[in-house]
Amino acid sequence: MSYRQRWFKRIVCAALFATLFPASALASAPEKQELQAFVEDFMERKMKEHHVPGAVVSVVQNGEISLLGGYGYANLEKKVSADPHATVFRLGSIAKTVTATAVMQLHESGVLELHEDIKHYIPGLKLSYLGGKPITAHHLMTHTAGFYESIVAVGRDWEKQQPLAEAINGFLPSSVRAPGEQIAYSNQGMSLAGYLVEQIARQPYENVVEEQIFKPLTMNRSSFRFAESDPNLAASYSYAKGKYKPLPFSYIHHLPAGALNSTAEDISRYMIAHLQQGRYGNSRIFSEETAGLMHRTHFTSIKNMPGMAYGFYERYQNGLRLIEHDGGIDGYQSYLYLIPSENTGIFIATNSQGGSELREQFITAYLERYYPAVQELQPAANPTPMHELQKIEGYYIPNRAHLKGPLNFAQNLSTVQLEAVSDGVILFGDDRFVETDPYLFRSERGGEQIYVDADTNVLALSSIPTMMYERQKSAFYHPLLHIAVLLGLALIYPIQAAVSAAVGLYGVVRRKRYGFNPIATIVSVLFILYFIFIVSIAEVLINDIPWWSYPFLYLPVILLATLLLQLTLRFVRKQKVTRWQYGFASVTAIFVAYLYVWDFYRI
Repeated sequence: MSYRQRWFKRIVCAALFATLFPASALASAPEKQELQAFVEDFMERKMKEHHVPGAVVSVVQNGEISLLGGYGYANLEKKVSADPHATVFRLGSIAKTVTATAVMQLHESGVLELHEDIKHYIPGLKLSYLGGKPITAHHLMTHTAGFYESIVAVGRDWEKQQPLAEAINGFLPSSVRAPGEQIAYSNQGMSLAGYLVEQIARQPYENVVEEQIFKPLTMNRSSFRFAESDPNLAASYSYAKGKYKPLPFSYIHHLPAGALNSTAEDISRYMIAHLQQGRYGNSRIFSEETAGLMHRTHFTSIKNMPGMAYGFYERYQNGLRLIEHDGGIDGYQSYLYLIPSENTGIFIATNSQGGSELREQFITAYLERYYPAVQELQPAANPTPMHELQKIEGYYIPNRAHLKGPLNFAQNLSTVQLEAVSDGVILFGDDRFVETDPYLFRSERGGEQIYVDADTNVLALSSIPTMMYERQKSAFYHPLLHIAVLLGLALIYPIQAAVSAAVGLYGVVRRKRYGFNPIATIVSVLFILYFIFIVSIAEVLINDIPWWSYPFLYLPVILLATLLLQLTLRFVRKQKVTRWQYGFASVTAIFVAYLYVWDFYRI
């Protein structure tokens, strides 16, 4: 074979190889020195931009740590540098991947069937099933159990931290949809998965994780119970008016959902174990088969849209599939990304709220740098006609909300409107989306995708695979309408108090008695104090609900009862009742009912 023939053959083979594998898979992993320069430059610029005092970054490739860096300060006051080997960051919901790993270990050992009713393993669990369909470990790890999301109990006092059993049994979430229908992120659902581990193993959850995961991976600085006094803990901060302010520390009662504490070095070992199908060095946390089962897609709205693996959720970007999880608590922001096809893991943790933007920009910059891909918008050959798209128009509400009707204020603030623009084109919020496949749309601005199930009236967004949106047809769900309703009802109290004070003062000056209503004025002042109290309620009630707070929580009901009693007494005494008194009592009744439907009293 001649020299030209050999080169021609090589070129043809290379072309055929390129057609079999995505362009990103052909991109070479970055060299360590070049990677270090890239990360240092990025962190120097972005930490200033987003006001992040300290951060750590880890990149692992092919079973080795390629980069392990600390940037800025773990503690500004003491000038302690962020150390990827020693500085402990609070990783929040990245804990859920550890919980899922522990569940998969039990499955591998044969003591847990993933599709078995969890009550089989926890017989005393007082959990109602919607439609009679049982909830399984599979549902818990994919966030498809059908729970509505509620506040996960936390506390400021180490001594008051509850055992997991007490936290679970003290308040179980209600089901709002049948298991397996939709993805709806649930902290308590994953905490329940951890409780399942605890009950089957017959020892505390944190002990199971330490013995079965942390020790084999030599994650010696990782834990689920961690004291604020530990000198290695990074301090967390908020930033306002040019100054950093230290944030308070909270203890999570639902450990499996968000209480992981770790270092960048420890997480590097954890990522390597997952990327190497359960193996780290001479240790193994589960088999290759179990790793493959855990990492594969288990629920998605439609093929080619990201969904849920077990404990991880998916991202499709630059021709790659990532499985990942973020975390956020008390100002700490973190993200763990695995790119199985490239045998690469990336971890970043910061100690301020600004890290939320930084961590997302980091993965985008990394992928653009080392796995550049052009995603051309390819409109569907036969787009859905506009008259058909009009059938999916409406207001779409995140399914993590309580979904208790059109008066749920908190729910409706998150409503996004979908409108049909033309054949194959919709407007979702402020973005135009073009149809690429039946009812699958891509943003004209970038890679964001939307899939709308026209039969079930559910919408999935590629950038948020942990929840879905449910369609509401009525314009009553418009968020601006509910802001107007809330303000319209709430403003009557400062107006009444101001007018009453002015009338009273005018009467004193003129030495005459005008229509001053002391009861209505007291009610108005107390309502104003109530709103001020509610603004600070998160911190006031962070440990538990003290006995003295209940009168404040139910103050609207007490005030309404007072007004109704006043009206009743005036009727009995045959005293005159003014239109204002009727109106003020009626508005208060409507407002109290509004707060009740909103589920405002449930703490």
